Amino acid sequence: MDQKTFWREQTPQKTKSYVMWGVLGGAFLCLNALISMSFYGVLALIDVALVGGLTLGIYLKQSRACALALLFLFVLSQGVTAYFITFGVVEWILIVVFGYALVCGMLGTFAFQKEWRAYKNKNALPPKQN
Repeated sequence: MDQKTFWREQTPQKTKSYVMWGVLGGAFLCLNALISMSFYGVLALIDVALVGGLTLGIYLKQSRACALALLFLFVLSQGVTAYFITFGVVEWILIVVFGYALVCGMLGTFAFQKEWRAYKNKNALPPKQN
C-alpha cells in the first residue's frame, strides 16, 4: 500500500481533520498574502509562493517540515507585525484562529507520519475508530 492509499483508507478521521485544518489555515494565509500584494507590490508574491508551496506540501504529502515551516513563518510574521503595529481585538482573534489551525495541521501531520512509519516498518495498521 502506498502513502496515498494509506491516507485515504487507513488514516483516522481525526488525523485527517487536523491536517485539513492546517491546509485551510495555509490557504487563508495565502489569500492574505495575495491581498497584501496591493500594499507591498511584487515582493508579496514571494510570500504567496512560499505560503502556497508549504500549504501544498501539507496537503499533498502531509509533510511535517512544511507544517512546521508554515507555523514558524506565521509566528515570525505576526511577531514582526506586532512590533511595528498595535493589534486590535479583531486582529488578535484572527491570530488565535489561524494559529490554532496551523498547530492542528502540525499535530495532524506528525500523527499521520507516525502511523505511516509504523505501517511501513511493521505493517501495523492504525486502530479503527468507532
